[in-house]
Amino acid sequence: MNNTDKATIEAATRMLRGKIPVEEVSQMFGLSMEVLLPIKEELEEEVRKVYGNTDAYDFDMNKILFEDFNDTGLNFDMPEEEE
Repeated sequence: MNNTDKATIEAATRMLRGKIPVEEVSQMFGLSMEVLLPIKEELEEEVRKVYGNTDAYDFDMNKILFEDFNDTGLNFDMPEEEE
């Protein structure tokens, strides 16, 4: 396998990791489905190992809010604990 083939496979892998459909990646790079499907399965297995059955794209990170965040770590909305 020469460097051009390796670069093509790496680019296709990045696109599959970014949830581009396998058919589109196959058309763009001229790679067969026999080459791309094992790569896709390997990527899906990595996601299952890290996140369980939850895909990384199931997390909606835009709705996380940091309310009353300060560098001291104090939260003034909570009552102080009595010792």
